[in-house]
Amino acid sequence: MFQIFGIALSAIISLFCVILAAVVLRRCARVPIETDSGLVRLTIDLFFPCLIFKRCIQTDAFADLQNLWLPPLIGFAMTAAATLIALAVCRLPARCTGLQTAKQRRTFAACAGLLNYGFLPIPLVDTFFPGDTRMSGTFFPMFLGAEVSLWTCTIFTMMGRFDSASWKHLINAPILTILAAVPLNLLGHYSADCRAVLTPVFDFLLNDRFGPVTVISKGAIPVALLMIGLTISEHLRGNSVRQRLGSLVKISMWSCAIRLVVMPVLIIGVAVLLPCTTEIKRVMIIYAAMASAVLPIALSKIYDGSPETAFDTSISNTLVSVFTSPLWIAAGLHWIG
Repeated sequence: MFQIFGIALSAIISLFCVILAAVVLRRCARVPIETDSGLVRLTIDLFFPCLIFKRCIQTDAFADLQNLWLPPLIGFAMTAAATLIALAVCRLPARCTGLQTAKQRRTFAACAGLLNYGFLPIPLVDTFFPGDTRMSGTFFPMFLGAEVSLWTCTIFTMMGRFDSASWKHLINAPILTILAAVPLNLLGHYSADCRAVLTPVFDFLLNDRFGPVTVISKGAIPVALLMIGLTISEHLRGNSVRQRLGSLVKISMWSCAIRLVVMPVLIIGVAVLLPCTTEIKRVMIIYAAMASAVLPIALSKIYDGSPETAFDTSISNTLVSVFTSPLWIAAGLHWIG
């Protein structure tokens, strides 16, 4: 257990060093803000889909159909449960929570509810289970459930109403890649004729030395971490933080309590008791340890949220998670055996 803690701590610190590098570069004006939109589009439309395609094709996890249908439900349920808990906290008096307006309360619930389901847990899965294609294959169906929850639970909560325009975001490159790669994987697994046709194509695309999909996929995690750092840097203005210090402390305390205490206990408890495959249990443990996602900070500007509240909610527990995540991962992996 102590060995797992040490590995987790080292991995998480190394990931945060990449994020910190982006923060420093932005603060030193070495990376102009005009590059951000292009970097986001490259990550979402190219780097990440290539990573998803490679992992979903090179796995036999889907031979067990439970690894295919159960993880999306769990991924969605984790966000829904956390959002409901955060909404319950928002009903407390403002003097206790630091949330003065309805917009702040909606934003807090949306951000506290959504865990970091993409760019940080993937390298952690690779760290703890190197070469385990079943683990990496099981990860992305759960990612799919979390992605759907982002554009439904999270956005609807932030706006305080249902909005049909949000549904169009479910048609995006990562989701489409999963929906395409999984059937191709199953065809290759269950049909010898399809396998004979697909194998030469996949051998070219996914070759470890020169396959174009493999080459591009290697940039997914580093670029995504740099993108997170650039997003964080935009909100690190000293005067703004000092002006709302009182509410920031209260929001941070509740954010950390929900995301880093209540949800890990709940998710790990379900993982221990749920009759499911070992791969699903392990992915749930990694997810249980994650802090809030950073993406809602940017989305709060678009979907009638409070960017300051989104920043206070997400970044506070993200920083604290450097120390809590290794503890939960070590404990969770120990408890599921």
